[in-house]
Amino acid sequence: MSILKKRIVSFSTAVIMLAYAFSGLPAVVLKADAAAVYDLIIDYVRVNSANCRDILGNGVFRYEPSTQTLIINGDYGEKNTPIIDSEIDGLTVNVIGDSNLKGNFAFYADTTITGAGKLSLECYDSYYAISVHHESSLTIENANVDISGIYAIIGYESGTKDINVNNSFLTVRGTESAVQGFDFVSLFKCVITKPTDVLYGGGGIFEHDTDTYAKNVRIIPSYDLWIDSTLVTADNHDDILGNGKFYYDPDHRVLGVSGSIKHDPDEELIYSMVPDFTIDFVNNIEIPGYIVLYGDTVITGDGSLTIGTNNESCIRNERCKLTFDNIRVSANGKIGIGSPTGTIEVVNSDITATGKEQAIAFTGGGFSLTDSMITEPMPATVGTDTIYDSSYEKADYVKIKQTKKTGYRLGDVNGDGYINTTDVTLTAAHVKGRRMLNPEQKKRADVNGDGSVNTSDVIKIAAHVKGKKLLV
Repeated sequence: MSILKKRIVSFSTAVIMLAYAFSGLPAVVLKADAAAVYDLIIDYVRVNSANCRDILGNGVFRYEPSTQTLIINGDYGEKNTPIIDSEIDGLTVNVIGDSNLKGNFAFYADTTITGAGKLSLECYDSYYAISVHHESSLTIENANVDISGIYAIIGYESGTKDINVNNSFLTVRGTESAVQGFDFVSLFKCVITKPTDVLYGGGGIFEHDTDTYAKNVRIIPSYDLWIDSTLVTADNHDDILGNGKFYYDPDHRVLGVSGSIKHDPDEELIYSMVPDFTIDFVNNIEIPGYIVLYGDTVITGDGSLTIGTNNESCIRNERCKLTFDNIRVSANGKIGIGSPTGTIEVVNSDITATGKEQAIAFTGGGFSLTDSMITEPMPATVGTDTIYDSSYEKADYVKIKQTKKTGYRLGDVNGDGYINTTDVTLTAAHVKGRRMLNPEQKKRADVNGDGSVNTSDVIKIAAHVKGKKLLV
């Protein structure tokens, strides 16, 4: 399917060109007499290179041909308005501001809806609010979308059609059905909260069996993180277990732990597939159980962690890097800390690891110490996959002590001598009103020197931690 249709020259211009070619006269520069035309119609207006910057002249719709992106910013439509009719394969609909639209969308090729603004689309004067035609897919990604209609989102006509929802808020209400007529329904980093007894897949989204389409569907982001078997979502991340002990900041990928809970030592406490993840122990925590990590993780905090399990590896990092950064941790299990597939870094931390099989495990010589040293066993040998005692047996007890303490500088909010993820977490928590800094900490956090601790300070400290080294 052609994405871009260009009428380069008119028939009369072509005749003139031929005349020049055969007459031997000098060539001339000819100007195209028509605009580029695109396979996109907004409320009966065909989009072209002349009108694409403001399609309807109201500032709501703009099209960028180079990226095949339709930008929406504002309210528009009434009753049965055919707002979008698109045959552009790979169209992105980017909602940059909250937009309330009345009418319908028709997509005849693969389309993605995304954006920082909330899209609200309502259409009860035709059968569908969004229809997907031919063998096409609709992807809703990093978006906030609210759709209402008779058949709210429908796969129309024959041909294989997919709907994919990725890390998005999606509310769909249909008097007949919410989502119907799709061969595949897939969710990524999302969970359906309505209906509670839901089925989805081939055909659409159903109430409780494949005979009854759901009429009210709510989908929200989830974060590849489980605390005591509870999936962390957009609904519960501020207080995951409902007791004020665990909270998650999805923007910075930081899990805060402020208190202990009753927990079975042979049950999973934290299971994470979050990349570039941070666990911040803000108080001294003692919890039985074990931790499983499948993404690079930093364990840090002003507090400490004491954790133990009977039959499992206590803090296990699979195929990822585990960093202890300015923290005190004691872990006891089948293996105290690590796994045969992960790597470990200890930065200025006090670590005690005890294991029935071995205290510490890692792969490929992936163990390093910064401003820290092994104090037990003595002497100790760091091998390619574990730490050995004086008999060159796998050590079942390893103690590591921090060796460096320095004064603080601007950005070193907790005054431990380092600017790291703990300082980012503390500053962000203060800005959000979750955990207030004391007067001395506020002085350290005010890196831009404007007399207050705000988002600008969080951004600068975070940029420094990520390697931009903005603070000196």
